[in-house]
Amino acid sequence: MKKILVAITLLYQASSFASNGNGLWLMYFGNVSVKETPLKVHYEIQDRNHNIGTDLNQILVRGALQYNFKNEITFGAGYGFIQTEKEFTPDLPVRENRIYQEALMQQNVSKLNFKHRFRYEQRFIENTDFKTRFRYQLGLDIPVYNTDCGKNFYATAYNEIFINGEKTETSGLFDRNRLFIGAGVKLNKKLAFQAGWMNQMLENSSNQQFMISLHHQLKWK
Repeated sequence: MKKILVAITLLYQASSFASNGNGLWLMYFGNVSVKETPLKVHYEIQDRNHNIGTDLNQILVRGALQYNFKNEITFGAGYGFIQTEKEFTPDLPVRENRIYQEALMQQNVSKLNFKHRFRYEQRFIENTDFKTRFRYQLGLDIPVYNTDCGKNFYATAYNEIFINGEKTETSGLFDRNRLFIGAGVKLNKKLAFQAGWMNQMLENSSNQQFMISLHHQLKWK
């Protein structure tokens, strides 16, 4: 019961941050296993808003081909399209085409599941010089409660640091850091729902987002 109360408290705190004028991110993540092979197709779409209303901050669409090596590490390469808009009006949209490569690893320690993600990005931003960026994310999933009907509740957290590949007159090597705390439920082997709060620290400021995501696992027979 105490673990359930912890999960509910995390969701309540996240929703209170969102109601205080902070951002809202709505996300869908999908993975399709390719028959009986180590290949997977990853795809996602994210609707990031400056607030709970309809003031769009970013729309992000991303896809990748992944290869699982001996169930120990997954290598991937993909492409993303990102459109960023300023808060309020005028929106002044900026479009970005992004290519990236990544490596993902998982470690199980007792009941804890640690996740590592290393990502290298090549960024083609409208009216901006070519840029690159390094990212490292350390995540943790903690089982909370399993129901008789197969639903699994869990707490989750991650920290991700972004490092620019180039130092310019207007930006240093540090780009941003994201700290996320939340909770989720695995409805079955294919679907999981997750919600939580993220603090995004930039070089000279920080902001908070309430994040809701759906995670979908499929198999291409």
